[in-house]
Amino acid sequence: MIPENLSFHDAVIADIERDGDDYLLDIEDVAVDDGEDIVSGTLTLRGVRRIAADGAEAAEFEMEGDDGEIVELEEQPGPAIRLRVTWTRNDSPDETQTLYLIECKGLRWEAAE
Repeated sequence: MIPENLSFHDAVIADIERDGDDYLLDIEDVAVDDGEDIVSGTLTLRGVRRIAADGAEAAEFEMEGDDGEIVELEEQPGPAIRLRVTWTRNDSPDETQTLYLIECKGLRWEAAE
């Protein structure tokens, strides 16, 4: 469950790692308490069962650019995560946006120290 005092809007996915059925997202610039503080940390998607990217089944959840700006992150019943990301590449001015629906057992946030 995402703590209510966190906002992932405009936060940046710096890396994605897979550990079995879990995905660990290294995220930077997460706003705390309406932006009074900014933190980085790891968002773990536990027990991922299904991933859809722009409505199509995806075998993996992986980086589609050098980093990805989170436009939307919403927990839904199921449980599922609705995640919209704008991907950028350092060598190109072009951006791509992808909407993910990820079915999982839950999620856990751990702030970096």
